[in-house]
Amino acid sequence: MIRLRLQLGLLAGIHLFGGSGLASETQFEKANRLYATGQFAEAAGLYRSATTNGVSANLLFNLGNAHFKSGQLGWAMAAYHRSLRLDPRNPETAANLRFAREQSNTQPPQLTMRQRWLRRLSIGEWTTIASAAVTLWLLLLTTRQLKPGLFATRPLWIRLPAVGAVAGVSLLALAAADHFLDRRAFVITPMAVVRNGPLEESPESFKAPDGTELRVHDRKGGFLEIETGLGQKGWIHSGNVELLNP
Repeated sequence: MIRLRLQLGLLAGIHLFGGSGLASETQFEKANRLYATGQFAEAAGLYRSATTNGVSANLLFNLGNAHFKSGQLGWAMAAYHRSLRLDPRNPETAANLRFAREQSNTQPPQLTMRQRWLRRLSIGEWTTIASAAVTLWLLLLTTRQLKPGLFATRPLWIRLPAVGAVAGVSLLALAAADHFLDRRAFVITPMAVVRNGPLEESPESFKAPDGTELRVHDRKGGFLEIETGLGQKGWIHSGNVELLNP
C-alpha cells in the first residue's frame, strides 16, 4: 500500500510541477523516464540538479521518492522534511516520511509543543498572515487620519488590529527563527561512526545507521556534535550527514 502511495505521489508531483518553470521540461521528462524504468539513483540526481533553479514542495517530494526507491533513507527523509516545510499539511509527504522513519528503525528527536504548533503552517503562510494583519492596521490608521470622527467613539477599531499586527509579526519572528535555525541532520551513509570527540582518533561511541535523525549542537572543524532521539550524544563527521539547513 505504501509503495503504491510512493508511486502515485511521484506521478502527482510530476503533473503539478511540470509547468512550473523552475527547471527545463527536458530535465523533468528525463528524470521521470529514469524513475519509470527503475533507475532511481539517476532520477534523484536529475531532481537534485533541478533544485539549483529553485525548489517547490512537489520537486522535493519527487526527490524524496527517488532517493527512497534507491535505498537512500537519509537523503529521502531530508527531502521529505524540506517538502513539508513548504507544504506542511500534505498527507502524502507526511505518510512517506513516516514510512521512511519506520524503515530506518530510529527514533527522531522530540519536538516541543511550540515547534509542533509553528510548523503547522509554512514560513510563507506565516508571512502572509503577518502582512495581512499589518496592512489592515495601517489601512485603519490611514482611514482615521482621513475621517477622525469615524473612530472617535470606536477606539477598539484601532487597538484590536494593532494587537493583531503585533501578534502576527511576533509569530512570524518565532516561525522564522524555528525555520532558519533548525539544526536537524540525517545520516546519509550505511553506518556512520559517532565518536567521543571531534577527532578521527577519538574513540568510537556508537554507530548510527542510514536515516538516523539527529539534532546538531555544535561544530568543530569537520565534526558535528550531535544527539539522537534516544539521547545518545557524540561527534560525527559532517560528510556522513545531510543538514536540513546547510
